Amino acid sequence: MAKIHSFFGTVKAVSVSILVMSWSVVLPIAAVADEDDGSLLLSASQVFEMIEANGDYAIDLANADMDIAHARLAEAGAGLMPRLTLSATSQFYRPSSASYPDDNAEVYGSLEVVQPIYDFGQTAKAEQAAQKITEAAAFKLLSARNTILLEGLALFYNLHASELEIRALYEGHTSAYLGWDRAKENLTLGRASPVDVAKTLTVTEQTRLAYFRERSRNVGYRLRLEELVGKDLPGELISPPKPPRKKHADVNRKAFLAAMWDRNLDLQALAKQAEGAGLRRDGVGSLPSLNSFANTGYTTRDLRGRTDYAVGARLSWPIFDGGITRAKKSRLAGEESQMKINFEAKKRELRRQAIITLLERDDAYQRVLSALAGHDYTSKNLLRRQQLYDQERVADLGRAMIDHTKAEAELVRATGAYYMVRARIAVLLGEHPKQGLNDEFLGRVIGVEDDQGESFVPKSGTGFGQQDQDQFKK
Repeated sequence: MAKIHSFFGTVKAVSVSILVMSWSVVLPIAAVADEDDGSLLLSASQVFEMIEANGDYAIDLANADMDIAHARLAEAGAGLMPRLTLSATSQFYRPSSASYPDDNAEVYGSLEVVQPIYDFGQTAKAEQAAQKITEAAAFKLLSARNTILLEGLALFYNLHASELEIRALYEGHTSAYLGWDRAKENLTLGRASPVDVAKTLTVTEQTRLAYFRERSRNVGYRLRLEELVGKDLPGELISPPKPPRKKHADVNRKAFLAAMWDRNLDLQALAKQAEGAGLRRDGVGSLPSLNSFANTGYTTRDLRGRTDYAVGARLSWPIFDGGITRAKKSRLAGEESQMKINFEAKKRELRRQAIITLLERDDAYQRVLSALAGHDYTSKNLLRRQQLYDQERVADLGRAMIDHTKAEAELVRATGAYYMVRARIAVLLGEHPKQGLNDEFLGRVIGVEDDQGESFVPKSGTGFGQQDQDQFKK
């Protein structure tokens, strides 16, 4: 135990003086970076830009799918291109006539070019299907990008809140340690019992554990965000997001759902995949194909009537293939049906998700108001406690500084949660997450005026968070 608290035992007097000095002045979070302390000024827009520039394995996988789709499209388009074939054969054989005993070997070769003329839509269907798959891959790529950007935005907000939470927990642990130290002194003076000392020690170790856990969680946030942005973030983030200045406007639910079904990237990808499967199915059948050809050949065998070259047309029609074509057509029809079922299931899932997200937007805004009220209270409480301390009516600031820092952390968490919901709404509508941070975004997409007028009055509640919140209402 002595080893655990060796640091605090060494700088006991210094800790007390620093604690009193730090609690005697109320300092807001810095708004600019200090080059000397290594702090970082980072915005959500910068995080988006850095992630898009750096990429991620999920985006790389989606890019690989996109490359595959482009290759399939090129493969389908090549079906109507001319084909050049060179063949050469060397063989030994037994002549059927004894008149030519030495005629038992030959070498022959041929060169043929074939130009497809018409295959009754088979190549066209394959090319159209590949085009649909390429479009689906493009939607998936954007969806993967948005998923990673949402993760990065959440890490950005969580890391800001964690920085403040660490500060609050450290302040709480320092206060608990000093309480334990005072309990030991009171025990020496006979003013406290061993039970009191043990109790304060328990609180000290519990606050130390909470501090360590949050510090580890902070490292996890930081490491993952560094992976996404491709840059080390060694300093403390010092520019937390500002809470919204006014409440968002209500959105017509039916209009929102209609816009989402038309614009959602995952839904569009499934629709394109189903269309592609239908086109592949339509392109399969026992259909003829017409080709023109030209060839020439050479053989070492002495033959009468040898052909120097030949040109012509060739009609090929597979009459029976043992049921392979029929089975393939049935399989593709099954795949199309499966994709249509997935489309309808995704549509129902998105409907639930959209309605819940709109409700969560209201919940998140109320959380911001609650956090603002808590921050307002702790600020005033800290100011009052500081005045008492200046008047030497109290020995320290007590819990006031700790509660104020915790309120700051909760305000950052609430603000981050609110903007995260707005970013998710943008993603549901097939847009870049950063569009959700724009106040006029929904009005532009849905086609109605997203009025955020100054005269908004809630139907119920205290009115806190409005411009007229301090006006008395009968």
